[in-house]
Amino acid sequence: MSQRLTFGLGVASIVMAAAGILAPQAVAQELAPGVSCEGFSCRNDTDDTYRVESFVACSDGAGGMTIVTYARPHATTDLRFGCPSKTIPGKMEQQPPRLNPDGPGYVYPPPTLGPPEVKMTHPVLVEHRSAEIDNNPPQEPTGSAR
Repeated sequence: MSQRLTFGLGVASIVMAAAGILAPQAVAQELAPGVSCEGFSCRNDTDDTYRVESFVACSDGAGGMTIVTYARPHATTDLRFGCPSKTIPGKMEQQPPRLNPDGPGYVYPPPTLGPPEVKMTHPVLVEHRSAEIDNNPPQEPTGSAR
């Protein structure tokens, strides 16, 4: 009984450690006086707009990207990004044998390629790199096309 408990606790601690390694960092980081970022948002307690540059790494080898966020004065701004999906090619699948219509025995059809698997990825790391004053950020799209 005690061996099972010890094994169970060991497995649980390994799972918890792995989850901690893969979880995005959640420690507030001050990038400039009055500007700090934590996780996927940045807080600006100044009277200026700041251009914040961050790096986001995605799971399953989907890569990473540098993103720019404009932190408005006296506001909390969420980072806008999306991790790409990853397509895994289909696997070869053996088809079941069929009765041979032209004679005795069976026909063994060649294997066929199964459907691909599309896997959603998610952020595993965010690293906030810099914050610079930029009081002339680009205009955000209004949503209407002309």
